[in-house]
Amino acid sequence: MTITINGDDIDFTLENEKTIGDVLAELKRWLGGTGMLVGDIEIDNRKMTFDEKDLFEKPVKEVERLSIEALSVRESKMRQLETARDFFALLRDAAEAGDGDMISKLETSYQDIIKILPQMLGEGPNSSIISGLGKTLEQEPQKLISSTTDMLAILDGRLKEVADPIGEARSAAATLAELAGSLDDVAVSLQTGKDKQAMTAIAELCEILQKFVRCLTWSSGAVRKNAIADDMNKIFSELEKALIANDTVLIGDLLEYEFRPRLTELPNRMNSDVKPI
Repeated sequence: MTITINGDDIDFTLENEKTIGDVLAELKRWLGGTGMLVGDIEIDNRKMTFDEKDLFEKPVKEVERLSIEALSVRESKMRQLETARDFFALLRDAAEAGDGDMISKLETSYQDIIKILPQMLGEGPNSSIISGLGKTLEQEPQKLISSTTDMLAILDGRLKEVADPIGEARSAAATLAELAGSLDDVAVSLQTGKDKQAMTAIAELCEILQKFVRCLTWSSGAVRKNAIADDMNKIFSELEKALIANDTVLIGDLLEYEFRPRLTELPNRMNSDVKPI
């Protein structure tokens, strides 16, 4: 059996592997050691998926050619996000067209996708991003259209972060620097009992800060990111604890004396710590 990875023949000696599943398991371990993941699989020029049980049980002696696509973690994440985005685009089109038959056909895939969405997006299972989706597709048409449109926007945003982490990080840093100028007002709002107004501003700050840190994660090797990300994560953790404790005095102090100077300086830190990918 000839085995190729990304079109190139490899020298792979069969030892105790009896089935294609055995071979794939070994190849996954080998690729994982190099930081790569298995993407598409072809057996004798026929594209297969991991859902096809026969794939794993097929004897090696019955296969002439096994072709593997190897992806980096970043490429794999983009593939996942693109697949999810295309699915929700199809679902929204069906909902807008009132195509009940198509929506019914998409139910099984919908259940599979909403199970992996938290991991795909790096969110907890109870995240508001995830909870905005219905448990099934048996929903009011307008609600289904609204939830799928919102999810499409989220997936498009995450795709941009993975595709252009430096550009998106710069954009987030510029937005955070702008928000820094209003943090004194947020602190005052907390001190004067205007908690709702203050919490809205803090929620916006946290959302953009999380995006910034995600982008730094994908820009590994291009940014001396550890110092920036660790610094941001540290004060973000302190803010989270203060929010849980409802310590408005500490929240105000953190925003004014810790966040404000750091966020103001973020664009400059990005310029000095970035090199082209």
